Amino acid sequence: MRADPLDPPTFDSAAFDRHGPLDRLRYAVDRFLHHPVTDLVVIALIVAAVISVLAEEATRGTAISAFYAQVSDALALVFAVELTARFLVARRKLTFFRHYWLDIIAIFPAWRGLRLLRVLMLLRLFRAGVLLNRRTRFMGGVLRNTLSELTIVATISATMVLVGAMMVHHGSGAVAIDGAGLEPGGLEGALWYAVFTLIGGEPIGGMPTSQWGRILTLGLMLGGLTVFGVFVGTVSATMAALLSQRLEIDVMDLGRLQDHLVICGWNPAGAPMIAELIGPGQPDRDLVVVGEAEHEPAALAHLRAQSERLHYVRADYTQVRVLEELCIDKAAGAVIMTDAHGDRTDADRDARTVLTALTIEKMSKGIFVCAELVDSQHEDLLRMAGVEAVVIRDWYAGAIMGSMGRSRGMAAVISDLLTTTSGNAFHHVKVPRRLDGKTVMELHQLLKEQHGAILVSLERPGHETQVNPPAGQRVETGDRLVVISTKPVSL
Repeated sequence: MRADPLDPPTFDSAAFDRHGPLDRLRYAVDRFLHHPVTDLVVIALIVAAVISVLAEEATRGTAISAFYAQVSDALALVFAVELTARFLVARRKLTFFRHYWLDIIAIFPAWRGLRLLRVLMLLRLFRAGVLLNRRTRFMGGVLRNTLSELTIVATISATMVLVGAMMVHHGSGAVAIDGAGLEPGGLEGALWYAVFTLIGGEPIGGMPTSQWGRILTLGLMLGGLTVFGVFVGTVSATMAALLSQRLEIDVMDLGRLQDHLVICGWNPAGAPMIAELIGPGQPDRDLVVVGEAEHEPAALAHLRAQSERLHYVRADYTQVRVLEELCIDKAAGAVIMTDAHGDRTDADRDARTVLTALTIEKMSKGIFVCAELVDSQHEDLLRMAGVEAVVIRDWYAGAIMGSMGRSRGMAAVISDLLTTTSGNAFHHVKVPRRLDGKTVMELHQLLKEQHGAILVSLERPGHETQVNPPAGQRVETGDRLVVISTKPVSL
């Protein structure tokens, strides 16, 4: 049975120990490559590479042009190392080539004429757009609803201008550039021609003089009409939503998911649950929320602005294909919530929960699954299928309210224990080999003296969980203890 995904494991946890040394190395490299700081560094290097290519072309024939060429080659080597690392850790090689084929072309060194295609690396700035979108999701005013669209339009426009200008510049007179004060055949004139043609929708600042020049000009004109049509047209909101969703899935790279947590469905209880999962001291793992809602829930969007590892995918999680795409066989666990989307009855919602739980257990043997039900009549079926945790929503709410009504002060105790953001909380701790054979009373004393913790229960594989175990009960290596403490405990 896999470890509880709600428990904050370290790199020597059972969930991670099942991998060999090579898998551990791949896992560490994968985490490094997809870290937000790494993304920002790569983005900065991409911008520097584009600037070096443009500077080399602008200063061609001068002594400094060789320096810019060396900088460009050095950055291309860095990108080659980066892409090689991404290829080695990618679990689906075809998916890697589908995502990074433009970057491979951009750094291809075999033919000097392909150097101009390095400007296509600017397309990777879409990753910067997604990160910026997360950070400024709740800005007021017009930007609040159009930031994704502005980012997409700006990135595509800049790429089209740079690529168009480089091709005009390399066209050997394909376009006759007009303009006083501009160097004949220079890169500056080609840049202004690309900008004006893209914005104006007609050749401005020059005139194509060859078939190649007319094709380039037509491409810039059509590109400008398309880009700014999306920006000001009636379909801009729909296009921005679709592109934003596509970008989010691309950046997440579903094929690399491993030891992640899949959350199926969404209801108001999802926000406090995820807040606990991404709170201080929790493991740095991917959390993927799957739902059918057309628009991402506002509470989830707010949480995603705080965590780079939290993702939302719009899909029907009851389908096998969707679960396969989410790499459910490599997941550390799954949480199935009673989905509040749509006009379904409570019986239908429970039926979807049961179907999803049975499918997940069939696809991934031993995965930890926590399922929420409205009615307890299906609890036995889920237990028989191997679902480790079943939450009966109304029963838990009623039991908590009954405890609060029965005992004064219980509200403060329960509120303190059920959250890890402040005060005390429940934590798991494994019994190490050096404590094998110790009694519960000895562990009580050890935990209290060294960690200020209280032992609550003892879990042993293949046995029922013992709450408040007897003082003389002896523990064994690998037993899991539930303790109350202000922070995770390590024995």
